Amino acid sequence: MLSSIDTGTGPPVVLLHGQPGTGASWDPVIRLLEPGHRVLAPDRIGYGSSTGEAKGLIGNAELIASFLEERRAGPATVVAHSWAGGVAVLLAHRHPRVVSNLILVGAACTPDSLDTIDWLLTIPGVGNALTTAGLIAIDSVLPRMRSWLRYVPVRYRERIATSLPNEPGLISGRGSSGGFARQKRSFMTEQRALGEEMPTVAAALAELQVPVVIVSGAWDLVVRPSAAASLARAIPGSELIHFPRSGHFVARDAAEELAEVIRARARVHRGPMPG
Repeated sequence: MLSSIDTGTGPPVVLLHGQPGTGASWDPVIRLLEPGHRVLAPDRIGYGSSTGEAKGLIGNAELIASFLEERRAGPATVVAHSWAGGVAVLLAHRHPRVVSNLILVGAACTPDSLDTIDWLLTIPGVGNALTTAGLIAIDSVLPRMRSWLRYVPVRYRERIATSLPNEPGLISGRGSSGGFARQKRSFMTEQRALGEEMPTVAAALAELQVPVVIVSGAWDLVVRPSAAASLARAIPGSELIHFPRSGHFVARDAAEELAEVIRARARVHRGPMPG
């Protein structure tokens, strides 16, 4: 079962978080949108308060389709970050009636959005060790490096800050039930799916029948702007927007700008799905 933030009234906006994470990853954007929109931000299965074991891209797309039906929240503007980009593409491709607009933010949807580390993470043994090290870094090491930014020359400080997660303890502590072991299982399941199901996502891009906006942070080191450009080329009629002073965590670095993009697209709303 998917646990979800569900707040506000108005045209529905669904926010799909990256890997790892929870719906609360979108908090800065939720606060800006909820006065005029119904905002839903589910914890993906395998993370946060949602029960069950992690699934791949297709499995998550089907879960979100059912979630929108159950919550009577479609058709919705679907905004997806990073790993969830593939989920959103497959959702729109397989269930277009529940999606009114698609906004892909730092989204991994094309083969060139994956780097060597992504592929290494899928290898048994190697992937296990890298996942452990990576999650420890995300959970404990990298957030604490923010306190060292005052020692970095001013001209580099902002760019480095966009690459660092905000708070320690979100994986092992209050950010998710089940702790580190569950996060690790979920991450490894999703990483394997990313490699295995990427051809399915890539094949769906040219067939999307909903308006698509692609948002890229100019300083994104995870899904680089060049991958966003190739994603835009793969989706006929899509719009590509670059945020010049943002990294991969666009919802944090450019919340106001992203919220305005979402508002503009959500104004065109097809109305509720037939009962």
